[in-house]
Amino acid sequence: MAAAAGLALILAVVSWHTATNLGGVPGGVVYAVACAVVIVAVLPAATRAVSRAPAWVLPSLVAGVVAVLVALFVLGFPAAYGHDMGVGSDRSDALDVALARLAGGRYPYEGVTYLGNPITPLPGALLMAAPFAWLTGDAAWQNVAGLLLLLPLLNGGSWRRVGPTLLWACVALGGLEVVREFVVGDDLVTGAVPAVAAAAWTLALARGASAGALVAAGTALGIATCTRPHLALVVMVVAAAVGVLAGWRRALLVGATASAVWALLIVPFLLGGSARFSPWHVAAKVTGDRGLTIGIVVVGLAAAALLLTALVLARPSSPSAVGWFCAAVLFAPSVLSLARRLAGGPAGELDLTLGAAAVPFALWAVCARRTAPDAAPDPPTVRPLVGAS
Repeated sequence: MAAAAGLALILAVVSWHTATNLGGVPGGVVYAVACAVVIVAVLPAATRAVSRAPAWVLPSLVAGVVAVLVALFVLGFPAAYGHDMGVGSDRSDALDVALARLAGGRYPYEGVTYLGNPITPLPGALLMAAPFAWLTGDAAWQNVAGLLLLLPLLNGGSWRRVGPTLLWACVALGGLEVVREFVVGDDLVTGAVPAVAAAAWTLALARGASAGALVAAGTALGIATCTRPHLALVVMVVAAAVGVLAGWRRALLVGATASAVWALLIVPFLLGGSARFSPWHVAAKVTGDRGLTIGIVVVGLAAAALLLTALVLARPSSPSAVGWFCAAVLFAPSVLSLARRLAGGPAGELDLTLGAAAVPFALWAVCARRTAPDAAPDPPTVRPLVGAS
């Protein structure tokens, strides 16, 4: 119940802006309560009911949800709801602009979106969006692939577990921020799905796989997390979990590989002068100042030190524990934005959607606690952070 409540809280917070756009503060409160009731109470009952239903019910449900999602993506929101649902976001346009400049042999981070904003996604995001942009002309199609990939991830490689499948359907169609981003092309939620996949793969290979396989997983982890700066903390969490499971040498191999991938992706874009690298400006979301300043460096180092301390104390080793750690660090920007507002910051800078990348990790954490749809949660596993290599 605590895990389900945590997921409901994350959904309610990151969806607050859209919920209040649609129904004011009362609408936000009603939506938050509905999230808690549905995820904590309704879904378990629905899981038991569907588990007893004929075998065709679950695949029919999945097919119906997929059809609705594709229709929503293609048709978009009705014009009357355009403002409330945030139509006009330029996150997918940032990817399209940067990739078009790359294809033309130009520096991608000197472009601007149709709203005049600088390009903020890191090179890993450009790399993963490239096939969609070049095949369809619109990087936002990666949102469709991301939500569809999330279903087998939550099911452990299939889609036939009733509980995870119903939870996926509920969040995909009922998570206001998930739906909003999916339709308008924002990539905070779906852009984190490859990172969940890479984390799950790395943990699966931690013990018995060869060093080469672990390097491949670390490479995937590096690419999948090199999308927004704070996803670097996910690398720390996964590497620490590998250390718990298989020893410090394997943890170092994963962490060093992922870090090397980050360097290989970013450093070439810094060679012409770091001032041109526009993703630096996202620091303003935290400190209020654009660019690589002392303030953002201090915040980053403090966050890394705090996370390292928590990892040493908690020693996460299970996929569920890793998922919750990652969800916590990715949800932190929403908390920081709220803290800045409560401390007297400008109302216009309050952005609770910044933690939306926590949603896929929280979903993974909830589903990974169970080996079957109605099974009890796995007992927590506590092992030394540094084990035998």
